[in-house]
Amino acid sequence: MRWSYVAPRLALLVLLWAFFFFAFDPLLKWGLIKGIEKGAKAKAEIASLHTTFLHPSLRLTGFALADSKSEYTNLVEFSELAFSAEGAPLLEKKLVVDEASLKGLRFGTPRKTSGKLSFVKEEPSPLVEEMTAQSKSFALERAADVKNDAVSSYKVNPDDLESVKLARKLEEDYARDYKDIAAKADPAKYQAALDELKASYEKAKGEKNPLKQAKDYAEIAKQAKKIAADFKKDKEEAEAALARAKDAFKAVDEARRRDTAAVMAKMKLPSLDRQSLARMLAGPVIAERTATAMKWIALARRYMPAGGKGVLKNEARRGRMVYFPKERAYPTVLVRRLALSGELGLEAPLDYSGVVEGLTTQPQVYGRPTTALVRGAKGARRLDLRASLDATGDTIKSDSALLYSGIPVKELKLGSPGSFLVDITGATGSFDGVLKTSGDSLDGKAAMKLTGASFRPDASAIKAAPLRSAVESAFSGLNSATLEAEISGTVKDPKLSVDTDLASALSRAFGAAAGAELKKAQEQAGRKVDEALKPYRAKLDGLAASKQGELADKLKAGDAKINGAVDGLLKGLVPGKIKLPKLF
Repeated sequence: MRWSYVAPRLALLVLLWAFFFFAFDPLLKWGLIKGIEKGAKAKAEIASLHTTFLHPSLRLTGFALADSKSEYTNLVEFSELAFSAEGAPLLEKKLVVDEASLKGLRFGTPRKTSGKLSFVKEEPSPLVEEMTAQSKSFALERAADVKNDAVSSYKVNPDDLESVKLARKLEEDYARDYKDIAAKADPAKYQAALDELKASYEKAKGEKNPLKQAKDYAEIAKQAKKIAADFKKDKEEAEAALARAKDAFKAVDEARRRDTAAVMAKMKLPSLDRQSLARMLAGPVIAERTATAMKWIALARRYMPAGGKGVLKNEARRGRMVYFPKERAYPTVLVRRLALSGELGLEAPLDYSGVVEGLTTQPQVYGRPTTALVRGAKGARRLDLRASLDATGDTIKSDSALLYSGIPVKELKLGSPGSFLVDITGATGSFDGVLKTSGDSLDGKAAMKLTGASFRPDASAIKAAPLRSAVESAFSGLNSATLEAEISGTVKDPKLSVDTDLASALSRAFGAAAGAELKKAQEQAGRKVDEALKPYRAKLDGLAASKQGELADKLKAGDAKINGAVDGLLKGLVPGKIKLPKLF
């Protein structure tokens, strides 16, 4: 035995073993903590991490991630994450897991030490700031001192109105985006393919061999159906894009209501319509919950794979990289099935369990969406969460729905101490929400119903005794309430609309107590805003009407041309038939 040959190699193996036995797990644990803290901007903790290599596996216990907005609260924690990896994909530097488990998943738990990072400053949520500011500035006592002379003499500058600015922007966006919408359903781009099919038909028609002619006809029919399907898809996308653009116009009405409230505020008067009251009452609490959800979405998108088909693209400095097809192509990271369990709520927590399937960093390679199903039940409480994330195409899309009933609501505060406050206690809640995303766009609705509740209004900020008494009496006898929210816009610029049936009771109380003078002032403010907005809204509506009519005609003509040509061609694809169908 040549020790001079064996000894160095044996020493290298011992060093490698020592590294993986003593140093690998601590280094991996440290790297995970630093990476998570960088993304979440709050402290992360891992009690222990252990890996094995002969049978590749990982077991992580005692994980906790602090909430950057609440230093003594954990955003999320779990007791154990464990999985075993397949050996063959590791040879290709890929991690593939058939079964993984996540246990003890909980949210919003208290922590003993501060979770803030000294070098991180949490950016305030614009949604929360806007709603809180509106609620605080809602000075209800002004309703008792209406000066209609000041209202009549107030001048509205269109350039200062949010609705006018939005109408101008929508007009520019619509004129620009319409070109892309119209191009999707332009039948001219299918002309070359139809001409090619016509030539193929002419050639196949003269074929003497009936078997070959039948084969050629089958291929022509396949291509013809593909053209029809592609046009149908383009048509549907064009119609959907047009509908989204049309829905954006609704934001002008929302902006108009805010402008009216702003004008009333400048007149030193509160805007006591239902929408303004709903934003004052439910706006801050809904905005806070929405901001938390948006934070989760933003965090998920940070680690989400980008859309696009080029996941296997690899540029070399010289030459060209050639990929040979394999029987099984693995994504870089894939967890086929993750079983999870945990608790929801701090007092009398609800046990739940579920499964997440298809977690991967390369969904285009895996070819299937990621799905999640979570359920829980305890007494009258029920939890049902269904979610899917499809990143297999160019645009990342998600669809989620949450039903949670029997929620104990110990205490909930609506409104603001500076204007009007309502304490809700002893209620049972039921939440129903859906959220869809497509790229950066958001579309969601949610409703929270409270039953068996006690309402305690605090109107001490209202100085006028009749108005204060009317507000307090509006909540006597109430034992239920509904809070509703709709979200649209984009992830970076979400638009939130809120409503509550409590606003109706409050509006009636104000209407009875404040009298005709306040109502007259509100109507004058609304007319001033409408007059300033009218020319811009008329121009926007006229543009939309003309473009929509133009596109409808183009879609109808394209439908007749493409489908007529394809149908005519398919009818002629009969072996031995001589007559050529009229394609155009």
